Formats: sequence, C-alpha cells, structure tokens
Amino acid sequence: MAKIKKISYGDILHIKKLISVVCNDTVMSYRRLFFLSVPITYIQNYIYDVRLRLFPETYVVSDNFKNLKGLITVKPQYGNPYKWQIKRLFFAKNAYEEGKQLIEYIIAKFGARAVDTFYVSIDDNQSELIDLFVKGCGFRYCSSESLWAVSNLNFSLADIDESLFRPFKNSDNKQAADLFNENLITHYKYSLSKDKNEFNDTIIPGINSELIFKYVMEDKTTNNLKALIEIKTTDNKNYFLDSIIPTNQMELLPLILTFAVKKISKRNKSFKLYIKNRKYLQGGEMLENFFRDNRFELLQNNAILVRDFFKCIKEENNSFNSAIAFSGFEI
Repeated sequence: MAKIKKISYGDILHIKKLISVVCNDTVMSYRRLFFLSVPITYIQNYIYDVRLRLFPETYVVSDNFKNLKGLITVKPQYGNPYKWQIKRLFFAKNAYEEGKQLIEYIIAKFGARAVDTFYVSIDDNQSELIDLFVKGCGFRYCSSESLWAVSNLNFSLADIDESLFRPFKNSDNKQAADLFNENLITHYKYSLSKDKNEFNDTIIPGINSELIFKYVMEDKTTNNLKALIEIKTTDNKNYFLDSIIPTNQMELLPLILTFAVKKISKRNKSFKLYIKNRKYLQGGEMLENFFRDNRFELLQNNAILVRDFFKCIKEENNSFNSAIAFSGFEI
C-alpha cells in the first residue's frame, strides 16, 4: 500500500534523483522550490481553513519499501481559496497507481475543506497524462491555451503615448473581473469565470519570487477598462505577457505589445518575450492569426482540465507505464 505524506527535508535527495530520471536537467531548478516547500507544507498542514493556506504545498508518495515514487505540488488560486491548481506532478516509471493516488489524495483532502474546483494545465502532447486525469481521476477537458515566443518585433510602433496606460490598482478589480468574465466564451463561464479578488495584487510575495507588473487602458469618457495587461518574470530575462482585450478592441494589440516591449527594455535590453493566448476567451482566433502573421513561434499548447468536486467520473486504465513530468501554466 502506498504511503502519502507531506514533504520533508529527508525527501530532497530522493526528489532530485526522481526528477533527473524523469526529465532533463533544466527541471533541477525545482529543487529550490521543493526545499522551500518543506516548512510551508509543514506549517500549513496545521491550518484547517483553506482561506489561510496561501502558498503552494508539496506531498510525496512512497511504496512499502519506502522508495519515493512520486510527488505533487498544489496551490490555491490567489483571491479564491476554493479554486486549487495542480502545479507539478512527477512520478516514476510504472507508478501510474501512485500518481493516481496522489491526485485523489489532494482532491479528497481539500475537497473535504470546501474547495469546489480543481484544475490543471497540461501539454496536449502528453496524452497519457491527460488520460490519467480524465479517465483515472474524474477531470474533464474544458478548453486550451497556447504559449508563443515573440520572435519578431516588426509589429512595434515607432512611438506610442504611454499616458494611454496606467498602473493597475486594486480598486480596478471588479472592472477587471467583469472584463475577463464578459469575454469568456459562454460555455466556459461556469468553470473558468473569476472573482474580483483574483485580480488583486498579492500582499505576500510567492516563493517563486515573481515580479508582476499590471497596467490598464481606460476609456476616458466612460472610465471603463478597455484592456488589462500583465507582465511577469522570475529572472529578469524571460518575460511573459498576458492581456485581456475585448474583440471590439483588438486593434489595440500592436499598441499593447509595443508598450510591453518598451517597459521591459527599461529593465533589461536583452530579454525574451512570450505571450499567452487563452482560447476560452473571445478573440482567441484573432490573436492566433495575428501571431502567425507576425511570425511568432508557437511553443506549446496546453489542455485545461477541470474537476468540480461534486462531479465524480472514473474509468480504470492500467496501461500507463511511462515516466512523467510536467509544469503547467496558470490560468
């Protein structure tokens, strides 16, 4: 019988070995994350109320011989403690059942504490892993999102009026939520709509030490938001741009991209820029056409899988024999 427990410092070397077998050396940067997860997971495990569990937590599974077979990292959606994301999952070759038990453990543990939505973002090339979540653990395919590298800056405008943008304020959170939810394709609203608090700036920095810069474009006549822009980095080299633009404002995209490039250039002249296309938002096809027309490079398509706690659909699949690793986008 597999044993699941919160991560401990004694697991770190076993985690290093597991990750090095499952995937390449670039994933070794996660070692620091797991090292920090130990005290966070230990402390938060004594807090029953999910509203007070603010940081990612990691759990490990081992077999009867105490061999580490897998681990899982989960985190609450900032501003919505009842929506949790499975951020990372590693499990060894022939450890399908242990991986399944980790997922079910998380759902049972936090579902019992009023968490009503669990979601995960997975590279759609990992069909076996998607089957594990869908057929093995009752998740359902909801939508998808893609990540593009901005490999061509020919779209940039020579000059822009930066006064058209202003920094985001927490008092903008309701308008930001309305902007997002109104642009959700109708049949995704139940699963993917957001609460206004999910747009608030974080009070306590996350353990990933992310730098996040948020801006808005505002209609001066109505004071309504025309667009929301988020620029994020963890290393001041790789920057990720995410924006919410209504379909009737898509002509603003070159302006927004130029603004982001100018802002990032003030911090680092040599950087890489990536941009996300949320296909569950209206205008996703228009964005994709723009990216292709400007020769951006498609890096990854991710499936968004969701499980609502009250829905339970299971189908056994015992033919999963490959080692697996993934790290998903936040939605």
